[in-house]
Amino acid sequence: MMQQLVEYVCSTMWEMFSSHVLNKVGNYIFIRGNLESLKENSKRLSDIASDVMTQIGEGQNLRKRKRKREVESWLEEVQEIKNVFLALQTELQEQGFISRFLRGDQVVKLNSKVEQLIQQSRDFGELLLDAYETRGNPLLTTSLFGDAFEKNVEKIWKYVVIDKIPIVGIYGMGGVGKTTLAKHIHNLLLEKTKYHVCWVTVSRDFSIYKLQDDIARHIQLDLSTESNEDKRAALLNRALSQIKDLVLILDDVWDNISLIRVGITHHLEGCRLIITTRRLDLCHEFRCRETIGMQKLRADEAWNLFKEVLGQETTLAQDVEKIAMSVAEECDGLPLGIVTLAGSMRGVTDIHVWKNALSELNEPLLGQDDNIVMKEKVFRVLKYSFDHLDPSYTSQGKIRNEYTKLQRCFLYCSLYPEDFEIGKTQLISRFISEKLIDHRKSRGAEIDKGHDILDKLVKACLLESTQLFDGRVVVKLHDLVRDMALEITRDKPKFKALAGLSLREVPRGRNYWREDLEKMSLMHNDIREIPKGMSPDCPKLSTLLLNWNLELAFIPDSFFSLMRGLSVLDLSCTSITVLPNSVCDLESLNVLDLSYCQKLVHVANLGKLKALEELYLSNCSNIREVPQGLENLVNLKILSLYILELKMLPTGLLPKLQHLQHLILPFPVVLEEIESLKQLEKVCFGVYEVNDFDSFVRSQQSGQGNINSYDIVIGMADPEFSIRSEFYDKRVMVYRCNLKKGGEGNEVTLLGQDIQDLELRECEGLSSCFSDDLQRLGSPRSIHTLEFRGCKGIECIARLTTTHEEELNSLEKILVYNMPDLMGLVVGDAIAIAIALTTGPPIGLFSSLKRLDIYGCDKMKKLGLLDLQNLETINIRACSEIEEIIQVVAVEGRGGVVSLPKLKELYLSNLPKLKSICTEEAKMCCNSIEKITLLRCPEVKKLPLLLLRSSSSVNVEDGGHQYQYQYQYQYQYHSSSSYSAPPNLKSINIDRAVKVRWECLEWDDPTHKDILRPFCRF
Repeated sequence: MMQQLVEYVCSTMWEMFSSHVLNKVGNYIFIRGNLESLKENSKRLSDIASDVMTQIGEGQNLRKRKRKREVESWLEEVQEIKNVFLALQTELQEQGFISRFLRGDQVVKLNSKVEQLIQQSRDFGELLLDAYETRGNPLLTTSLFGDAFEKNVEKIWKYVVIDKIPIVGIYGMGGVGKTTLAKHIHNLLLEKTKYHVCWVTVSRDFSIYKLQDDIARHIQLDLSTESNEDKRAALLNRALSQIKDLVLILDDVWDNISLIRVGITHHLEGCRLIITTRRLDLCHEFRCRETIGMQKLRADEAWNLFKEVLGQETTLAQDVEKIAMSVAEECDGLPLGIVTLAGSMRGVTDIHVWKNALSELNEPLLGQDDNIVMKEKVFRVLKYSFDHLDPSYTSQGKIRNEYTKLQRCFLYCSLYPEDFEIGKTQLISRFISEKLIDHRKSRGAEIDKGHDILDKLVKACLLESTQLFDGRVVVKLHDLVRDMALEITRDKPKFKALAGLSLREVPRGRNYWREDLEKMSLMHNDIREIPKGMSPDCPKLSTLLLNWNLELAFIPDSFFSLMRGLSVLDLSCTSITVLPNSVCDLESLNVLDLSYCQKLVHVANLGKLKALEELYLSNCSNIREVPQGLENLVNLKILSLYILELKMLPTGLLPKLQHLQHLILPFPVVLEEIESLKQLEKVCFGVYEVNDFDSFVRSQQSGQGNINSYDIVIGMADPEFSIRSEFYDKRVMVYRCNLKKGGEGNEVTLLGQDIQDLELRECEGLSSCFSDDLQRLGSPRSIHTLEFRGCKGIECIARLTTTHEEELNSLEKILVYNMPDLMGLVVGDAIAIAIALTTGPPIGLFSSLKRLDIYGCDKMKKLGLLDLQNLETINIRACSEIEEIIQVVAVEGRGGVVSLPKLKELYLSNLPKLKSICTEEAKMCCNSIEKITLLRCPEVKKLPLLLLRSSSSVNVEDGGHQYQYQYQYQYQYHSSSSYSAPPNLKSINIDRAVKVRWECLEWDDPTHKDILRPFCRF
């Protein structure tokens, strides 16, 4: 038996050896032919790569697009193959028989790889992806109300997605809900399809030029260098033709538009158009294949919507409710009117007030003209809400000479372009500048009052409030509400709002520049210069807004010569090079805004502007000297001079400006001068040493100042540091400082008790565990954001102990970049980790954490995250040694489960040694997850998502949660029901290497792979 086994082994080894030798010999014999084949294939591959690069170049020049990661990796491999081939070719030419014998099989393998890359290139399809913005972002909108709305959504979906009808029209009178319906379609297309959806608001005073710009901006096409309309149309058409499945929504179209002049031709394959308009005949002019006529709400639907807006807090007696129903009927089923009127009546229960409202709504309001239907059915409802912003208003007192400041704040919003999203903080600052907010003891109190005003206008449904993707809160006016405001300001107060109309020149004539004109808005236009000699005679003009005319380069002195009453002048974001001397003669001027005038090189002596209270010169990068005459501006409240090219203010200047409330500078100041300004509330400046900031903190804590908000750099100036346009917290960046304890008992305070944002950049002297430094740095207990960049010596943020610093409880963001010694967010010895995993970490440790960013920390092997209940984003990139993200205790019989109930995004990239996201055999329960990105993580073999059972069944407690002190979450479990993906999941983005391994990834259940596959983006 043994002899047979030996013979079998020897025979097998001989077969393997002889096969290998024969292959080697065969490869040597045929090496010439193989080499010729390799040369030929390499030439083909090189030509293909050249063509790919040409197509990429053309596509990226056409509009801002990015290469597919698949294409990018392919090009890298082609370059590697090219280098290997050249090296192999050189070696074969220089070496003899042995080299050719040994390299024969390498030629074969290399040739096979080249053929594989050639084949792969045939499956690319599109080489470029559109930038993230080009697909469109969801729009905030109100809920649909009424059966007809739901049916209309279904109809339009069928027309666009299933029937692929090229042009669909939505028509109906103003306020009936056309835009709301279109917004729902927009969001539905983004959510349920892969279409690119472009939303453009056209409005009444559109221009072809502006429309081209709006569409181009959405698809990342730069038309700024081309002024010829026809050439712009050709460029736009070419760019649109590159996009498959594009839906273009033109909202609020008033007149026929020549689509060919814009750049939209009928033969654009895959492009579909949706328009909303008030005119059915316009739908026919656009050749709409299908039209949707928007109907008003039925009486019962209107009353239900009216009650919903009133809210549960407005309880009406039976007799009052009957009158309220009659009031609702006056809105004639128009959703806009219902929402606006009901908003103004919230909390009103007195029957007399309701009777008065009904009486006023039964009266005609704005006279008879061609648009009688609009004014009778909409404007009088909107005007009623506006009138009742004045609590003393009565029906007998409707004609008045003065409006309340709350009403004037609303009217001021009409100076912005139609459908413009106005930042709340910016708008409140304007209210203060325009004296629309009563003077209070501090700027902060005035800002609080501004928020109260906006809150009242939103509750009255005259303003809409939304939050943008970057967190900013904005307000806007519905176009009909703005029309009503402009109707009011046609006579008194006299406004002229010509904002956002793509004007190429300043309008002339008495129709525009009347003697009784009070406010003129020309913001957000394309005005390039104001003609010499132009001098509008407007003695009552108090506000002139020319901001965001990006090409405006010249304003003559004569322009301001007859505007002696000018109080607010905004020239920000223009290209003027010189401030006209006549501006310096406007002795009534309160506000001068020149921020972001980056070509401005000279500002004349401002000494005559004794009334000036606000001066904005930040980000004027060509200004080299502080303007002369600043010492005379004794009433100045805001001085914004964030210009990196400026080095220092003249010594002794600040003490002369005793009314300063906000001071924004990019350079160090004399702290004694800051301390002399008793009304100062908000500052941005630098100090050289940590001890200087220590002195500043101590002086504020001792009651010598009222500063409640600061943005301060300690140490050498950092060119990457920039002031935020608005800040109401306390941020400190420490740059290249040694933070060791001071000598002779002089401890560094640094942070005080109420710091909110702390950034430590390239600092020394910190402990290996950052939490050890907190006490000597003032024990701040309000830090929301903690950021580290390039600080050596820090190994962790906190240690696992029985107690921890309470200062870490408030942390919402931790951002860590290029920390060479960091070993983990939390570290501890084996015993501490074991205890934490079984009994839970110290209560509250990082319990408020929402966002975690880590980049370039090459010593870190384990992140050490434990308590993650509020975490929304994990972003870890370029950490060469990390092996595990989340540690979880295993539970007998079921493995470990970690609950991440609020996690929305998990982004992992360039982590070559990452083996598992969770501890092996563990699962992540994160039903809020929206996006998972896994790039260049070759060792990951499992996506540990806990997929829930989709059937409705009894909930079973998971006793295996690793934090026994914490809550016990529940998950659905039933052996006979099917699994489903997390309900909010939108995409799983993985690279080509993972795509190849997708079929081989490990799954808890065979069905999981198929459930998640539709979400994958390779």
